[in-house]
Amino acid sequence: MNLLKRISIVLSATLFLWGCSDSDEPVNEMNDSLSLSTNEIKINGLGGEVAVTVTSSNDWRLAGTYDWAHPSATSGKSGDEVTFTIDPNSLDEIRTATFKFFVGSTVVPLQVECSPVYAVDLLTEQKIDLPRKKSDVSIKFESNVSDLTITYSDDSKEWLTLEKQSEFIGKTTLLFSVAENETYKIRSADVTLESPLLDEPIVVNITQACVPYFTITPSETSQKYDLSEQTISFTVESNLEYTPSVVSGAEWITNQTISKQQTDDRGITTSTLSYKLLAASNARVGSVRVENSLKNAEISIVQADPNTPIASISNSDIAEYAEANGWLVKLAENEGIITEAGMKATEFICTETTIDDLNGLEYFPNLTTIQIKGSRDLEKVDISKLHKVTSLTITNTATIYIKEFNFGDNPITSFDLLSAKYFGSGCEDLVFISDNLQAINMKVQRPGNDYVERIDLTQCPVLHTFKFNGKYVETLYLKPDQTIPNLELATEYKIERK
Repeated sequence: MNLLKRISIVLSATLFLWGCSDSDEPVNEMNDSLSLSTNEIKINGLGGEVAVTVTSSNDWRLAGTYDWAHPSATSGKSGDEVTFTIDPNSLDEIRTATFKFFVGSTVVPLQVECSPVYAVDLLTEQKIDLPRKKSDVSIKFESNVSDLTITYSDDSKEWLTLEKQSEFIGKTTLLFSVAENETYKIRSADVTLESPLLDEPIVVNITQACVPYFTITPSETSQKYDLSEQTISFTVESNLEYTPSVVSGAEWITNQTISKQQTDDRGITTSTLSYKLLAASNARVGSVRVENSLKNAEISIVQADPNTPIASISNSDIAEYAEANGWLVKLAENEGIITEAGMKATEFICTETTIDDLNGLEYFPNLTTIQIKGSRDLEKVDISKLHKVTSLTITNTATIYIKEFNFGDNPITSFDLLSAKYFGSGCEDLVFISDNLQAINMKVQRPGNDYVERIDLTQCPVLHTFKFNGKYVETLYLKPDQTIPNLELATEYKIERK
């Protein structure tokens, strides 16, 4: 019985000691010693790892199981280090845990606390670009932070106003009104959402466009310079990014440079755009373009002798054709300077638009081929001021009203007019003038409607072939000693000498 009493006493004492270990306070019995490098772990919601060093009089053991806090060991010796791995806290509340270290009957608790992950989830872009006109803008977000502070800079409050803050199904909306920007400066504001619970504030940038501005001086679309090597410049004032380029003439419009920009109080930036023009022997034209989001400026760069005569081309179709092909630099309406390319041009082929006269072609002295689409107003085909034309073609499927063909001394030996329906009323008299024309072949599509009655060939001294299918020719004019061996007309006619 004495032995049983002793065992009972020992068990009672042991149970008493274990009951004491359930407390979160340290328990030290029977002279066992136990201490931790820290008795409390506090960590933010992102979790992580924290090491705890155990100092003990004997081997120790660890009690406590949690699904979000994981010790690297549950037993060990004095001086061992236990690493606690804490999972991120996705809840909206603080997590707590209590682990207990034991040496014999001595207990030391370790408190673990993990705060929630506090966050702001933006539902709109973090950078918002607005037009310069008056408008509204919303910032939407979700957050588990109840005491968010919303701020934005004082100077932006002149144009940016928080009108309303509302919540719906856990989402918060901030509604701002934005005043029209009537200045030349882009303006910007940072809306900041912050709280002591957040590691970093959330910043939304709102940028509003300004009134666009762009000028270039000199502003004339055509600038004329002499033939010497020189540097030219333009002053650009703008609050926009711009891109200059040499569109044509890059082989002599060189060294594009932009000076350092200077910005005034209005927000307008001034810079100088410069080019070096190489020396030239003949007139030429190039162009420079300055592109930006408001408007593009294209400037013709004309390099010519100041004494170069001005070409006056009354026919706007010919002037536009010449300009488009780089033959002409227009200085005013129907006036310009013939370029080196124009002086060398050999072909004038304009069949997209109808031509009513050939005035102006004489400024292109090396033309050898002319092809046009004649209009109803084309009454006289005169190329007598040119001297190298070997081919003249007139394409027209409609009625024509040409009364005179003057080839001058151009080396055209044969001329065919085969595409016209017929010669219209008012063309009773038809004249040909040429020093070198040997053969003329005219074949209208409707000879019964033709109005030609008299044909003058007296100014074609070497003509030996003339063919025409018009049915109303009455008289053929020739010089007294002129003969045309190959003469074919569709009707009876008489020859009158003059």
